[in-house]
Parts: sequence; structure tokens; C-alpha cells
Amino acid sequence: MTSAGTRVQQPVDARSMRNAMGAFPSGVTVVTTRLGDRPIGMTISSFASVSIDPPLLLLCVARSAGSLPAFRMQSSVAINVLAHHQADVARRFASKVEDRFDGVQFDTDDGGCPVLAGAAASVSGLVDRIYDAGDHVILLVRVCAARRRGILPLLYYSGRMHDWADTVDSVAS
Repeated sequence: MTSAGTRVQQPVDARSMRNAMGAFPSGVTVVTTRLGDRPIGMTISSFASVSIDPPLLLLCVARSAGSLPAFRMQSSVAINVLAHHQADVARRFASKVEDRFDGVQFDTDDGGCPVLAGAAASVSGLVDRIYDAGDHVILLVRVCAARRRGILPLLYYSGRMHDWADTVDSVAS
């Protein structure tokens, strides 16, 4: 306790934080851009809608990510929401492979960013702002286009990727 009678909170250790956050399932995305004529992409699971009006998204990217410098302010980006059958694509873009696009089918959006074939959805936009956030940075993306296919997404839960099992129907009380 401090002299004012309030408790001093001890910081949470990394293992406890990772374990607790692993209880929250999320989708798996591959964010892409271009560096000159070279396509760049990486797997991320920290992605969320921020606002509908204006349309804004956020992406959290580790400062240690080798691809991070390509995602600079005002750069075009595409966020590919991977489909339930694309765990191999997620692993490829999370790896240290030199050319992550080798053997991966994609088109390009209006900004020249790769849009992966077979993705459940994709969103294209511009990096509007970058915020410091501990060992990550937050990219705020202003959305220019959004597309969705009728495919279920890939899920990430407790450190592993999962396919969908069953849909839970809501129960009226």
C-alpha cells in the first residue's frame, strides 16, 4: 500500500499475459504491401475494426518484425482475412522464408498490394497513423475498399490455429 492507501499493482509477467490472452480467439490475417516492385507480407492476429464512419482498422505489429519498415506512414496495405483452410499460408507468412509469396496465388488491389487468393475477406487502405505501444506498434488504417467471400475464417486460439467446428445458436430466455 502507498501512503494514500491505494494498492501498488505489480506488473504481469509475460507468460501470464500470453496465457490469459490466449483464451481470446481471433482471426488470422496476412497484411501485405509493396516495397518498390517487391511484395511484402506478414501474418498477424492482432487486428480489429475501430470505426465504421470513417472506416478505420488497427493492426498491431511487433517492433521486431523484419517487414515492419515497409509498412510506413501513408503506405498502401491490404489485410487478408485467411480462410479456415489456409493455415499453411499463415505459417508461410509467419516464417523467415526469403520470398513468402513464392507459390502463393494473389491478385493486386488498386494500391498495388497483394490480395491473397482464397481469403475469406480482404480490406485495402492506407496507413493513416502509427502509434508506439510497448513491444509493438499500432498501425491505424483508413479503409478504401472491403471485400468478403462466403468462406469461414481461420481462427487462432491458445497459440494454435483452428478450423471452425460448430456454430452455437443463440438461446432466447
